[in-house]
Amino acid sequence: MAKNEQTSGASTEYAFNKVPESAKVTAGSLFMIWAGYAISLADFVSGTTIGYQMNFRDAILSCLIANLILVFVGVFMGRLAYRTGLTTSLISRKAFGKKGSIFFSAILCFSAVNWVAVNGDTFGQLVSQVFTWWPLPVAITAALCIVLWATSAIKGISGLKILGWVGVPCALILAAFFVLFVQLKVGLGSVITYQPPEGMRLSFMSATASFIGTWIFGCTISPDICRFAKKESTILPVGFISLMLGQFGLEVIGIITAQATKQDSFTNVSVQLGLGVLVFFCSLFALWTTQANNMYSAGLAFQNILADTPAEGKVKNSVMVSIIAVAAAIFAACGATNFLLPITNFLSVLVPPITGLMMGEYLVVKRSKENKTINWIAIVSWIAGAVAARLLGEIFITAIVGIVVTFVCYVVLSKLLDNKVNADVM
Repeated sequence: MAKNEQTSGASTEYAFNKVPESAKVTAGSLFMIWAGYAISLADFVSGTTIGYQMNFRDAILSCLIANLILVFVGVFMGRLAYRTGLTTSLISRKAFGKKGSIFFSAILCFSAVNWVAVNGDTFGQLVSQVFTWWPLPVAITAALCIVLWATSAIKGISGLKILGWVGVPCALILAAFFVLFVQLKVGLGSVITYQPPEGMRLSFMSATASFIGTWIFGCTISPDICRFAKKESTILPVGFISLMLGQFGLEVIGIITAQATKQDSFTNVSVQLGLGVLVFFCSLFALWTTQANNMYSAGLAFQNILADTPAEGKVKNSVMVSIIAVAAAIFAACGATNFLLPITNFLSVLVPPITGLMMGEYLVVKRSKENKTINWIAIVSWIAGAVAARLLGEIFITAIVGIVVTFVCYVVLSKLLDNKVNADVM
């Protein structure tokens, strides 16, 4: 890679280039970045909400199965990133085509803005509840939080690496203290025999689907960080430990907390037990590491949207992240949490099928469409997977339905129609 090309690539975080060896990170740093992304406030919240509606055995088993599925998705996508050296959006070109991948990139940007805004709004509300003397309104507090998170994403992978080495240990230590305080104040002895309130029991399938839905987006975009791995052999152990420690571990804490206190609201539990300040700092690190990664990936996806325009490769990562942060702050000020359910339901059927497309292309079809404008076979398969996930989600796990149906459709349609529809692809 020429020196000027490498410098240009570095300023855009290699949004259009393969990551050079000189920019790759150690397994330890990759773990801290990936674990930092997985350690999220949503893990606590989902664990508490779902744990309240299930007995201990079923809740833990459901959580474990969901996270093993997420590990598979994250590691698969991560290995693709190592082999190609490309971002999630550029990898998707091989199935969608160059212009077709813009649809996916737009959804990635929208999803990231949504999650950053929702978490900013949630954290702003937490601050107002814990610190009653806090003078700023929730909207301003949320905006300040988002700006804080953006400071790490603006610095690119180096900023995420520094944040991970600081934030991950702090978040895990604070989480351990949280469990200790729950044990001291209410005890954990009743957890094993816990039974949910009458009429509140959640089915095993619904719980598993909810756990997967919490983090399928993060696993789908794992290429954005895994392309910086020095060795492919590190991706499986790093991905497994990161997700099981950060994601699974924090969800288990949420389950235990809900069943020990018999409360379904993580925030209410924290305030009632007098742990508001501890939760505040734990949430600060957990949100910071996750949302910085979301903004970083959204910036890379935005770069792909600008492909074939005069701005291609010329807009720095810092500018892209700043745009995403401003959009998220505006959405948070509008009360992003009020739109959480419909948006989450919308994204839960659109994002998982992408993994099915990638699996079909890289494992079976192996006929890259990156030089084609739009691969309509991929678009049709994606829509079919999303519709199936929406219609059959009540019967089986939504994300799995989307992935499997999209994979089958893409492989079958490619075998039947590729030579006609994509005759121009070598």
